Amino acid sequence: MFEVIFTSIIPLAILVAFAFFITFLLHELGHAIPTLLLTREDVVIYIGSLGNPYKCFKVSISQLTIYCKYNPLLWYKGCCVSFDHDLTIDQRLLLVAGGPIASLAGTLASWLLLSSVDEGGILRIISGSIFTISFIITVSILFPVFSIRYTAGDILYIMTPIKLFV
Repeated sequence: MFEVIFTSIIPLAILVAFAFFITFLLHELGHAIPTLLLTREDVVIYIGSLGNPYKCFKVSISQLTIYCKYNPLLWYKGCCVSFDHDLTIDQRLLLVAGGPIASLAGTLASWLLLSSVDEGGILRIISGSIFTISFIITVSILFPVFSIRYTAGDILYIMTPIKLFV
């Protein structure tokens, strides 16, 4: 009995953590890539926290730095931090809209992959889990809740998705 639970729950938990990571990363890259192109400044992405690099692994690629919490059970949202003070309103709107657009694109891409794979296999399971989580996050972004968050000692006004998981 214990063997059946261990062999089914552990891979499922790893699959869900992987799907959350891909979805959060895609969303935050949706903010970061336009920021990098428009500002040429350093951009930092946090996966699992709102600006706290504590207990995270770090990956740096040129001007992009990504911090991701080691433990997916402790993940709380994500954050993209940049210095975009000299941008126009249109450019700032593009930066803000980039995350939801990337989430929507990820949802559509995983749906297309899911519908094109005929047989049940690991690719179908992975694309199905990414689609499910990405769809839930994309739908929750459609109903923003304005709140004040603190990151790296600064006040950050953000729109947070409705908490579907709480």
